[in-house]
Amino acid sequence: MRAIDQQLVDEVWREVTTYEGDRATTEAKAFLRRQPYVGEVCRQLMKEFDPAAQTAALGLTFLLFKIVETSLGAPFPPISQERLIQAYEATTEWLDQWEGADSRFLLRSVQGGGDFPHPNLIQYLLTIFYGGDPESAEYDEEVKASLFLLLKTVADALDIAPIRRQE
Repeated sequence: MRAIDQQLVDEVWREVTTYEGDRATTEAKAFLRRQPYVGEVCRQLMKEFDPAAQTAALGLTFLLFKIVETSLGAPFPPISQERLIQAYEATTEWLDQWEGADSRFLLRSVQGGGDFPHPNLIQYLLTIFYGGDPESAEYDEEVKASLFLLLKTVADALDIAPIRRQE
């Protein structure tokens, strides 16, 4: 098993971004066959957004799994619907503690700091997704917050350790 660190994330990101045409479609379909409930969570949490945001959510979730699977050296076992529901409920409980907080709170978390479950991995994934600029105008705050919460839910369901930054 290989540790999930910044180098591993960067390697997987570079590999995934080279997928073109048929390979991207084949990989996405295989992922959804292995993880049907994860695909359903993506659809449910992102259904109010446009197709581009929905595709981004699925792509980021796929990337998270590719990182974990590369670390393990094997496909990750299917995550049950029950486990995802538990992770989602834990996420909503976690959110309750921030009720009334600044609406930009989750966006700032992408930039670093704070005591989040799996903070560095989620932050790093969103940062590289936004091309190093988590405040990019490509998506609004609501989409960015939803992507963060989706990744947090899935990371909690995976029960993985935070990424370790290279110094």
